[in-house]
Amino acid sequence: MAATIVIKNSVTTGAKPTTSDIIRGEFAVNLIDKRIYTRDNSDNIIQVGGIGATGGGVDAVFYENSQTVTTDYTITTNASASSTGPISISSGVSVTIPDGSRWVIL
Repeated sequence: MAATIVIKNSVTTGAKPTTSDIIRGEFAVNLIDKRIYTRDNSDNIIQVGGIGATGGGVDAVFYENSQTVTTDYTITTNASASSTGPISISSGVSVTIPDGSRWVIL
């Protein structure tokens, strides 16, 4: 008999797992946003791979990001992140940029 394996998932736009949702190395997927997340060895929730614009070709020329930060986010220590603006941060939400890290908004 075949076994069915279901990855933790969400159908809520903008939702991503928290550290209480997944353990290190476990995956979760947002089926609406088409994004896959995991928990790294520093207990950060990170997106796996990029999500590009869709079109007629297979080239990955474009990267699209949301314009509103809706959940708390911590950039990985000693890593850089970038976004294309304008970017807004929802009320009560924080973006943490540790020493040795950088966030650039273009």
